[in-house]
Formats: sequence, structure tokens, C-alpha cells
Amino acid sequence: MKQSTDSKQVFIVGDVHGCYFEFLELLKKVNYHKSSHRLILVGDVINRGPYSLKMLEWVKKEGVEIVRGNHENHFLNSVKKNHKMRPPLEQLKQEMGAKIKEWINWMETWPFYIEEQDFLVVHGGLIPNKHPKDTDPLFLMYIRTWDGVGKDITDKNNPPWYDFYKNEKLVVYGHWALKGLNIRNQTIGLDSGCVYGKQLSGLLLPQREIVQVQAQKEYCPLL
Repeated sequence: MKQSTDSKQVFIVGDVHGCYFEFLELLKKVNYHKSSHRLILVGDVINRGPYSLKMLEWVKKEGVEIVRGNHENHFLNSVKKNHKMRPPLEQLKQEMGAKIKEWINWMETWPFYIEEQDFLVVHGGLIPNKHPKDTDPLFLMYIRTWDGVGKDITDKNNPPWYDFYKNEKLVVYGHWALKGLNIRNQTIGLDSGCVYGKQLSGLLLPQREIVQVQAQKEYCPLL
């Protein structure tokens, strides 16, 4: 955990899913600049939307911070195992062309969480009473609900993981578009379903201000 004395304002952005132009609009709305903002993305910047490669190019060029989401994880595993993917990810693979190994190597450096003194960013969520450094990364990327043992972390009949979170540190996450923007005392879910025709959301810290832009269209039906 870094003990940051950086005076930059922190801006954390929810699941972009290839909605590149909405992403740029959101940054414009907060007058984003590298000199004054620390930008962190919660993962799932690719897939389902139209501009996955544009998002990756932007993130890499700007050198912003990003945690690995389940869609990036699926893409990495599928490429390494040479598995056939659905059209958006198969298209991304083709667009990467001869540079695909370079892209894969870079994406594999993305951390599974980012922690500071007063906040923690993760894609999916946390196992109750367990620090992310002691957690299987798959849980950090995929968890939605908690059954007490971790056998099924997506069963909608079980309570959400954040019902068990009691620490003071703010946890910011994405991954759960069906819940939409989900603001609680010590957890904030930022996946507000932009790729499904809804909003792209960001969080300004330390003031906890939510900033949103509307999707230009519905790129994908909400599953």
C-alpha cells in the first residue's frame, strides 16, 4: 500500500467496455489533465462496445492506472490458449495484429487492485474479512455475491459481497451493471451500464462527487 502525498485529484472511472467517445466526454466534463488528476480505471475497458483497441491505445499512451477486469482476464486467457472468442474480442485480437504479444505482455502487468490510505480500487469486490493481497485474483475480478465459503460468487440468491464489508476504507469497484451506480457508506459501484445505453460514471475524490455522461447509443443488450 502506497502512502501517497500526491496533491492531484483522484478520478476513478467505471466500466468503459469500449465506449471510447463517452469516456473522452467524461474526462472533458471534469477538465481532466495529467498534471492535476490521477486517473484510475476499474477494469473492463474492452469488449461489448465498439472501440476496445482505441481504449487500450489511450490507456497505454497516457500511462494511467487500471486494474484488471474479468473481460481483460478472459481475453488474455483465450489468446494464450488460442481459444475462439465472440466477435468483439475476436475482432480486438485481429486489430492487434503483429503487435498482439506486446499488448498481451502489457495487459498482464495490470494489478488486480490499487490501494491507498483512504481508498481501494478493485474490479469485482472483496471476500469478507480478507485482504486482497491474500485473495485469489479470480475472486477480486469476478465476485458479486457471497455464500460464506466462496463456492459460488455470482448466485443472485446470496447477499452481495459489500453487505459484509465493515472497514472504514472506501472500496470502489465495477463489474455489476445490473446494480447500476451503487453508492453506500464505504463502497461505491461505478458500473452504470454505459455499453447498454445507460451512463458512464466516474468518482472524484476526496469529495466523493459522482460525474456521469449518457451513452450515445445502446451498443449491447443488457444480459
